[in-house]
Amino acid sequence: MHCERFICILRIIGTTLFGVSLLLGITAAYIVGYQFIQTDNYYFSFGLYGAFLASHLIIQSLFAFLEHRKMKKSLETPIKLNKTVALCIAAYQEDPDYLRKCLQSVKRLTYPGIKVVMVIDGNSDDDLYMMDIFSEVMGRDKSATYIWRNNFHQKGPGETDASHKESSQHVTQLVLANKSVCIMQKWGGKREVMYTAFRALGRSMD
Repeated sequence: MHCERFICILRIIGTTLFGVSLLLGITAAYIVGYQFIQTDNYYFSFGLYGAFLASHLIIQSLFAFLEHRKMKKSLETPIKLNKTVALCIAAYQEDPDYLRKCLQSVKRLTYPGIKVVMVIDGNSDDDLYMMDIFSEVMGRDKSATYIWRNNFHQKGPGETDASHKESSQHVTQLVLANKSVCIMQKWGGKREVMYTAFRALGRSMD
C-alpha cells in the first residue's frame, strides 16, 4: 500500500518536472529561434521550436499507444459478476414516457441478481401513475410496492414515534426481501429520496 502510494507520488513529481522542463524548453527555443533547416525566402523552415513540438507530439503518441494497450488487456480480463449491486432510482413527477423507457432499459440489464429500488418523492394520488408504471414494466408479480405516509426523517399526519419506527422497519424489510421495489414516500426532496434507498439497503450490497 505504501509502495503504491510512493510510486504514485513519484509519477506525479516526474510528470510535473517533465511538463515544466518541456515548457521552459519550448519557450527558450521560441526566443532563440534557431533553425535546423530552411529554404530561401523562408518558405519552409524547421527549427529548435518545431523540434520541441514534434518531440512532444511523439512522446504523447507513445504514451497514448501504451495506455491503449493497457486498456485493451484490461478489457480481455474476465469480469467477476459475483458482487451484489443495487440500482437506485429517484422519481419526482417524471414524464410517463421517459420513466417507462428508463425502467425498460433497467429491466434489460443482464447483471445477475441486481436489485432495483425506485423511491418516489411524494405520496399523493397525483404520484400514483409512477408506481403503476413501475409495476407494469417490472412485473406486478415480480415487484413489491408500498405507499409510505412518512419518510425516515418526517412523520406523516397522525403518526406516532412507535408507528413511524414500525413503518421504517417495514420499508427496510421490503427492500431487503425483494429484487424490485417501489416506495412512495412523504415529499422531502431528492436527498431524502436517495437517503431512503441507501438507508434501507444498508450494508446488504457490496
